[in-house]
Amino acid sequence: MKTMLLGPWSYRLHGWLLHFLGRDGAAYAAYQEAFRHTPGAATAACLGYLAARLERLEDAEAWYASAASLAPERGEHHFNLGYVRDRLGRPRQAIAAFHAALHLNPQLDRAWYGKGLAHATLGEHEAAATALEKAVELQPMNGIAYYHLGMAYHHAGRHQESERIARRLAAFEPRLARQLMRDGEHPQLLSLVAHLEA
Repeated sequence: MKTMLLGPWSYRLHGWLLHFLGRDGAAYAAYQEAFRHTPGAATAACLGYLAARLERLEDAEAWYASAASLAPERGEHHFNLGYVRDRLGRPRQAIAAFHAALHLNPQLDRAWYGKGLAHATLGEHEAAATALEKAVELQPMNGIAYYHLGMAYHHAGRHQESERIARRLAAFEPRLARQLMRDGEHPQLLSLVAHLEA
């Protein structure tokens, strides 16, 4: 005898269980049914997450936009929307979503980082540096953010600051420091490589 699901909460529970079991496609269908019964930001965010895992990025964007619309006060929904838009190659739209997230939560370091990378993609290296400076201020041990900050300085022609970042990075992430020195293609940075590899 087939068990009857009683309401949207049971579809969500079923979706969670299917995801836990690694059946993301079936979980996605269960969450869709839950959303059809009772549209909600949390369910939309789950659908966005699952769509992104399934590499259905257009769907993920639509679901995260829905979550942000249904709960505009939640910075995480705007961040997730920005993340997916960045993956879709829409940096200007990603920046707008990250900006919305940061308006709600200025301490959201991931949004500063994402905003910095999106500006860098557009060749806006000063704006990228400004955002990435905030990201490393909030997460001072985030080596990859330091690397991108150093590259933003390099592309903006701020070579002394790029060297300063390389030296700072060398203290806790020497591999990324060496990568920054090489990728920066600047004589002052390249001269530091031998010292670090000695």
